[in-house]
Amino acid sequence: MKKHLILAGTLFCLSMYAQKGNDQLKREFEKQKIENEKQFDAYAEKIYGKSPDSATQKTIDSLKSRLGGFHFGVPYFLQEQDTRQLMNANSDLLNTPGNISGLSGSFNGENIKYTIFDGGRIYGSHTAFNNAPGRVTNKEDSSQSYSDHSTGVGSFIGGKNAPLTNSSGVSVGNAKGVAINSTMDSYMFSTTTLPGDTSTSTVFQKIQTSQPNISNHSYGINPGWNENYDSSGNISSYIYNGSKSGGTFYDFQGTYDSNDYNYDALVYNNPSFVIVKSAGNSFGMGPNGTGSTVPKYYKTSSGQAPFSSSDTVPANNCSLGYDCIGPGSLAKNIIVVGATDIIGSNNYRYTSASDVVHSDYSSAGPRDDGGIKPDISTVGTDVYYASTSATGSNAWAGGSGTSFSAPVVTGIIGLWTQIYKQLFNNAVFNAASAKVLTVHSASEAGNAGPDPWFGWGFINAKKGAELLVGKANNTVIFNDETLISGVKNNKLITASGSEPLKVTVSWIDPEYEPNYQFVSDVYNNRTSKLINDLDVRIIDTTNNTIYYPWKLDANNPMTPATKADNTVDNVEQVVLDNPVAGRVYRVEISNKGTLVDDSGNPAPQNYSVMVTGINQASVLGTSDVTKDSGIIIAPTITKDYVKVFKAPARSIFSVYDLSGKKLQSGKLQGSEESIDLSSYVKGIYIIEVKSDNNIISKKVIKE
Repeated sequence: MKKHLILAGTLFCLSMYAQKGNDQLKREFEKQKIENEKQFDAYAEKIYGKSPDSATQKTIDSLKSRLGGFHFGVPYFLQEQDTRQLMNANSDLLNTPGNISGLSGSFNGENIKYTIFDGGRIYGSHTAFNNAPGRVTNKEDSSQSYSDHSTGVGSFIGGKNAPLTNSSGVSVGNAKGVAINSTMDSYMFSTTTLPGDTSTSTVFQKIQTSQPNISNHSYGINPGWNENYDSSGNISSYIYNGSKSGGTFYDFQGTYDSNDYNYDALVYNNPSFVIVKSAGNSFGMGPNGTGSTVPKYYKTSSGQAPFSSSDTVPANNCSLGYDCIGPGSLAKNIIVVGATDIIGSNNYRYTSASDVVHSDYSSAGPRDDGGIKPDISTVGTDVYYASTSATGSNAWAGGSGTSFSAPVVTGIIGLWTQIYKQLFNNAVFNAASAKVLTVHSASEAGNAGPDPWFGWGFINAKKGAELLVGKANNTVIFNDETLISGVKNNKLITASGSEPLKVTVSWIDPEYEPNYQFVSDVYNNRTSKLINDLDVRIIDTTNNTIYYPWKLDANNPMTPATKADNTVDNVEQVVLDNPVAGRVYRVEISNKGTLVDDSGNPAPQNYSVMVTGINQASVLGTSDVTKDSGIIIAPTITKDYVKVFKAPARSIFSVYDLSGKKLQSGKLQGSEESIDLSSYVKGIYIIEVKSDNNIISKKVIKE
């Protein structure tokens, strides 16, 4: 049975506010909660009356705790829906030593903590987690029930080795998780009162409270057709979750809404948050083509209404093969995961793109503006997990869903983090670098390049680990860098010629405000949801040929991706399949317009970049400034002062750290001015100089 959690979207207009940060986000999330609950109280009174009996009031309270928001007056609610998967993704090769050249030891999640947001508490006493004490910490009140789904998700991330047999003693699989020595914090996605608090917290407020480095979110929204089942497992009704306006029905599939806004805002203000989320299980749902006489309803602000004989019944979800991912799983700064079938051949190992089969329930993208979703895919079908009752038990079950593919990806990112910490002095990924590594290391699946079913491909834990080793030995470029508006960052590299020359760039983009006024505004809205549009190109320095990144056609996303200017994704990848060995190419990273922060103020944009297919130590030179302005910023290594020469009168200087925070600014009065860095800690800083008709920047090192 497919299992997935359905989270509602809120499409109310979000007001703009001043410079954002976590304190401001706390106020914004509290405001959202109050407005949603007020709207729900009015809705409940309309549906259930002013004086409901105790049983009805219990139902109302339960619904209110799982309220996810409203779509134009219609409420949506949160609802719950083996080692083969490890071998398919190659994560088992990280669990034992000797499989990755250049790495010592095994990687099983030691000193890695995952934070899981799900339908209830994880049953930490399950034998899946008894290989070490204290592996699961429940952060919810002890009165909250254990959840089969939550416990299962936890076991995909970190359940111990668990060979399973059927009643006849025949082996059926293994429920072993990715990171068996990791720890997990468990939260509920519903609105609850956390221990020690006096007021309730939504899932977004809980994310702020928990400050997770790596978190799993196996819930989502089904904004199209949903299927209700009776006690015998038969479909009892079809519910359409879109809206009717006049005589037309509009769905919210592919719509970036305020849930996406919230996730993007959280990551933008907390770049270390790596959020992994399921894509959904609604592909193909709907009554059309079934010949069924089962009742069909659509939702209204006053409840649900039956379709009339004159209504044109909307198409099934993803009827054209695409466009059925719901809001909340369309955010730019998170990693969204689709599901595939088990690779049963080749000893459960990936060998080619044809090995990867889209699971028939796994929701497909892209976002309505053409943004690539899901981001990645892995096995989620016919897999085994730790199961439990509401009071706790030690059982095992099998099932399918993107709820189960997402924690596999979450687990792998944790193993990569463990490797990164070993190789690079305990450093950790930010959200942009985690996405770059996930995308760049992915194995091809489906069409060449990205597509709406698999995103950037099928996750490959082994390849990701090898790329980290490549960074350590200088055969791979994998850096966090900063871009200044109008200033191109260039790298001159020499192609090895033994593999494709590939560049992947990702950045944490400011949240987009979904200010939708009418129902029709949210249906297939093609407006780009990017705030800062970075561009990456590979340029052949011999003949000046320019190579462009992958791009999906929003109107025809099932056709193979093309290579062109991409204006909708905050991941861009350029691939040159047959570079000339020994030839020098230029990797150019630039931007359109003016780069801004999440309050609209001009600011540098941080990004992560990976380049492979190069000769060792092949970076011949870099240039942070491509404009010949005559202005000089020197020295680039200093203990105290940096000087600016030949700047026009009344030029403005600014100093930024690598997070983009402005540390100081002022006017340059003469042809030679000093900027004092002596009070700053050791590190890399950016000096920006603006004149009336020019802007330049330079990275300097404070020793």
